[in-house]
Amino acid sequence: MKKLFITFLFLLMGGLALAQAPHLFEHTYPIVAEENAVIRNLMEQVSADSLRATIEHLSSYHTRRYDSQMVYDVQDWLYNRYAELHFDSIYLHDFQFIHNDIPVETSDNVIVIQKGTKFPDEYVVCGAHYDSFNNDGADPDTIFAPGADDNATGVAGILETARILRQCSFDRSIIYCAWAAEEVGLKGSAAYAQDCAEKMVDIVGYFNLDMTGYLEAGSDMLVHLLYTEQDSVFADYVFSFSHTYFPGMHISHNWLMNGADSDFSSFNRNGYPAVHPSENVHHLSPYIHSRQDMLGVSVNNMDQVKRFTELNLGTVATLAGWNGWTGIEENLQSHVTVYPNPTRQKVNICSMDEIHTIRIYNVLGQIMEEIITNGQCSYVLDLSRYHSGLYLINVTTAHNNMTQQIVVQ
Repeated sequence: MKKLFITFLFLLMGGLALAQAPHLFEHTYPIVAEENAVIRNLMEQVSADSLRATIEHLSSYHTRRYDSQMVYDVQDWLYNRYAELHFDSIYLHDFQFIHNDIPVETSDNVIVIQKGTKFPDEYVVCGAHYDSFNNDGADPDTIFAPGADDNATGVAGILETARILRQCSFDRSIIYCAWAAEEVGLKGSAAYAQDCAEKMVDIVGYFNLDMTGYLEAGSDMLVHLLYTEQDSVFADYVFSFSHTYFPGMHISHNWLMNGADSDFSSFNRNGYPAVHPSENVHHLSPYIHSRQDMLGVSVNNMDQVKRFTELNLGTVATLAGWNGWTGIEENLQSHVTVYPNPTRQKVNICSMDEIHTIRIYNVLGQIMEEIITNGQCSYVLDLSRYHSGLYLINVTTAHNNMTQQIVVQ
């Protein structure tokens, strides 16, 4: 989340009001008064284990700063993760920007499109920024910036939403986005939103995830929904959905403090309705933009990460208009992912079903190891004792038997 400290909050709010752009397109939004069984089923498929595995992986990079070399590895990892889900279109959105009067090259936005069947030229967009930030050093490649809450949590939520919704067909198209260079002025999302506006792309609404994992001790889980008054009708849809599906959870309109901002503003400023559900804005993680933005410290409540992901998935799916199953996967419960690949030490194995056994074979087909799990949906496999080379990992679940090659470096 970008922090630009200014003197008065009122100046911020006035600036935001001036920044609003007229809506490029007008749409109506549903008021959700009762649950849809299919949407509830999809939300129940959100896996805390899958979310945790993604957060662990992203925060394992030494840094994801926009001006580091490692941020390109993160870009490629995200691209490959989405490619494994066989979406209609995945591409890298390149952009440039000026920072401190210097032209900057950085990693690209990762843009993933799931085409709608009835209104393919109307888009429901959701996104999160994948760069992290820590300024306690001169060399961006040596600064430790794990960025677990800011914003591995949001990226994990968008990826989990995509993983589950890919099995479905929708009336409208859905775009899943991973933004670059948010921490230096929302640069990635601003470039993309501006491109969309110039091309008159019809975006029905944008949903942002940024910081969902910190809950102050003794506090109840809640959602602070950020939006401009111009987008209040769009926000009313989110309020009604939340009240219906999460009747015991408090949700209210609020503002980020001390000049903070996030990628929803890029869309609002380019004429698109946008909302940003946030963890408690009065008690945001105190560890962001530091070495302590890590799992267990800054991300201390996975139930909250899961809830924000469920809210994002449900509102996106409802607005896009579910109209059936795609049949892309042989079985709803069969999808298994193994990453990173190549690896030096550990790999994450995530499944939509309970994992029964994991077997490692060498290239001669000889079994090297067999692991009987206790039925969890994710498992961290330690390969540090294996020599460099090619191996086969076989994963057996209740509904699937999958084998994948993996390279140990």
